[in-house]
This record gives sequence, C-alpha cells and structure tokens, in this order.
Amino acid sequence: MLKRSYFGLLSTISLSTFGDTFGLLAMEWMVYELTGSKLAMGALVLCSGIPELLIRLLGSPLSDRLNRVRLMAFLAAIRLLAIVLPLGMGLAGQLQLWHLFAAAALSGACSALFLPTAMAIVPGVAGERKLMRAFAVIDGCKGAAALLGPALAGVLTASSGALPALGINALCYAAAIATLLYLPKPAKPREAAVSFSVPAYLREIAEGLSFYKQFPAMLIIMILASVSNLSSIAVWTMMVPYVREVLHRDASVLGALSTASALGYLTGISIVSLIGEIRRRRPFLLGSLMGIGLITALWGLIPSYPFALTAVFTAGVLGPFFGSLSSSLHGRLVPGSLQGRVNSIRFLIGGALQPLGAFAGGILAEHYGVPALFLAAGLLSAVCAGLAALLPALKALDGDLSRLQPKSSVRSALPGRWLSSPK
Repeated sequence: MLKRSYFGLLSTISLSTFGDTFGLLAMEWMVYELTGSKLAMGALVLCSGIPELLIRLLGSPLSDRLNRVRLMAFLAAIRLLAIVLPLGMGLAGQLQLWHLFAAAALSGACSALFLPTAMAIVPGVAGERKLMRAFAVIDGCKGAAALLGPALAGVLTASSGALPALGINALCYAAAIATLLYLPKPAKPREAAVSFSVPAYLREIAEGLSFYKQFPAMLIIMILASVSNLSSIAVWTMMVPYVREVLHRDASVLGALSTASALGYLTGISIVSLIGEIRRRRPFLLGSLMGIGLITALWGLIPSYPFALTAVFTAGVLGPFFGSLSSSLHGRLVPGSLQGRVNSIRFLIGGALQPLGAFAGGILAEHYGVPALFLAAGLLSAVCAGLAALLPALKALDGDLSRLQPKSSVRSALPGRWLSSPK
C-alpha cells in the first residue's frame, strides 16, 4: 500500500511539474510574441508569483486540516480549468494578453499548496531511513520534468507554435488528476481536524512559522534558497530573449539548453542517491549554491552556445545537493502533524523573492542587456552563499541531528500515515 502510494505521488508530482513548465514556456513565448517586451514577460511571472505567496501563507493550515490527496486533486482540477482559458481563446483566434495573465494568476494560486501538500505526504510513506533517497528521487523526477518540459515545448513551439504546448499542459493536469483518484481511498478526517475557528486557524499558521524560530539554521538555509531562486527565476525568465538576441537561435536551442540542464540534474540526483546519507551537510549545501552562482556569472561573460550548454549542465549537476538535503532535513525535523503548514511556509520563504526576481530581471535585461543580468544574478547567489559560510549557526546541520530536536511538546507529535488525517 505504501509503495503504491509513494509511486502514485511521484507520478503526480512529475506530471504536474512537467505540465507547469511546458505551459509556462508556451505562455512566455506568447507574451513575447504579443508584446515584444521583456517587462511583460517578467510581469507574467510576477502575476503568478504574488497570489502563490499569499495563498502559501494564508492557506498553509489547509494541508494539515484537509485530506491531502483530495486537496491535491481539487487544486489540479482548478489548474486544468485555468489553462483551458488561453488554450480555448487561442484556438478561437481571440487570445488577448489578459487571458494569459489570468491563467498565470489562477495557476499560481493553486500551485501554492499543491507541492507543499505533496511534500507533507512523503515522510509517511518513505520512512526515516529512506528519507534522503525518497526526496532525492522526487526532487530528481520533479527537476527533470521541470527542465525536460521546456525542452520539448521549445521543439514543439518552434515547429507548430505555442498553442499545442498549452494542450500538452492540459493533458498533463488531467493525467495527474486521474493518478490521484487511483490512489487508495483516504480515511475520513477526524472531526477535530475539520472544525474551524479564526483564532485556531491563525494559531496553526503561527505554528508553521514557529518551526523556523526553533531552528535558526533552517531559516538561514531557506533565506539562501530564496536568494538562489531569485537569481534562477531572473535568468530563466529571460531565456527566450537570451536565445533570440544573444545566441541568435530559435526555440529549438532553448529546448536544447533545457535538455542539458535536465541531464545535469539527473546526473546530480544519481550522485546524491549513490552517496546516500550525507552527514557533512553544510559544505554540500553552501558549495552547491556558490558553484551555481559562479557558473551563472561566467555564463553572462561568455556569449557562446557551447559554453551555455556546459554551464546549464554543470549547474544542473549541483542543484540536487541543495534541494535534496534541504528536503530531507525538513522531513526529519518537522513532526508529521505539522508537515503541511511547515512545508507551505518553507516554500513561501524559498519563493518569496521570485516575483521580484522575475520583474527586476526584466528591468535589468531591458536596460543593460541579458548578459549583464546573468552576471549580476550569479554573483548575488555566490556572494550570499560565501557569507553564510561564516555563520556559526549552520555548523549545527552537520553530523547527528538529535541535538537540534526541539524540547517543546511540538516534538511529541508523531508522523501518521499520509492517507489518514493528521493527528
């Protein structure tokens, strides 16, 4: 039962992530074709990111209050309807810019809780001994889907236009919903879990935030993730103008870059899986971010297609070391009954600067060029990781984690089965 649940969850995450990135490239391409503006492309990501951040904060307790599988199915259904809007209007020849922005906003609002809810399920089906590998496999599949999606979308867009890419996005969402409905029937929520009062709900939001007060080292890690994501979203949002204006290539090259990044990510995740449990976590966490930042900075200085392929591959190799370690640390340290809201806050912190990164990246690229943006984004990430290496609090992440366990009653909450309501 647990094995079936884990692989069903893995399939759902991979399908939805693949659809997300497939559709995002298509919508970015449509916005660029409609407006020719880098600022409009940044605004599209901003339109998706703002509701995502708000829902992650205000809706964080829902992942623990409601049945997690049904919540994920509901969110996937709303995202499917959101993507049907620009797809249908495009097929009818009536597509307007606001259709794309509305779809991005609605999809972003739903994705706010989709992935945190999925991550909350993992500890209950993987077990503590296999937690690192379980998150590594999920992160690997999710990362590969996120990068292979644009690769295939680039080829499809170059040959047939962007509308077919939106159709693939819709099919992925439909498949994800079917996979969720196929999973074992969830248990009914306990009455205590579904009762509602505003003070209790606000307390649950505060409980998600309090985790990072108890674990300052984890807060630092998520702040670093936020800076790294800011840099990454700024770079990848401008990938279309980079390919067209710097490399002077078409959408197929965009696909090739995404494929190289995906291959790098899969290589990195294979290395992480072979290594298994990593006890000296701090050097891997900070080293991966610093390496990605330096590579991105060089990418901006060397306007070469072969070097770009090498850069995205190498950055892809380094990425899983930070992502899988961060996920496994949260899986070990967060009690099962708090997984949903803490993961929501985790993704809230990690993605808090992404809308700013996308919009600021558009402004910087518009005024100083895409290479200057790559250089600035890479140096920002590398410098922040280097400064974090000087912080003594991060030394607590190395070795035995038992000394990090909170002494409060929060620790007494034990992870339950993921198909049951949280206790």
